[in-house]
Amino acid sequence: MNINEFNQRRNELNRLMQENDAFFQQFGDLDDEVYSDGAIPKKYKELIGLAISVLSRCEDCVLYHIQNCITEGATKIELVEATKLGVIGGGSITYPTARFAFNMMKDMNIL
Repeated sequence: MNINEFNQRRNELNRLMQENDAFFQQFGDLDDEVYSDGAIPKKYKELIGLAISVLSRCEDCVLYHIQNCITEGATKIELVEATKLGVIGGGSITYPTARFAFNMMKDMNIL
């Protein structure tokens, strides 16, 4: 599945979840609020989100945050450093997720 298909499917499933229980809409709204500009600019929050996603081994989250990091103007070096932070926090068990991150960056012509 390519990145566009992956995003479309994720959006469809998020909409399905929200249509079936208000909790998912409320959670999405909270996520949007937390990741918006504040004392910490959105770009840095997205980089933190990428590190957390690697640490928690969530590939969906990794792609989501890489895309948002790019939208917010993050550089290749910043993306790589955020990925490294996730690996340092989680240890070698996070390597497969870091590989996924690097593969997505390669597919997006970042690397």
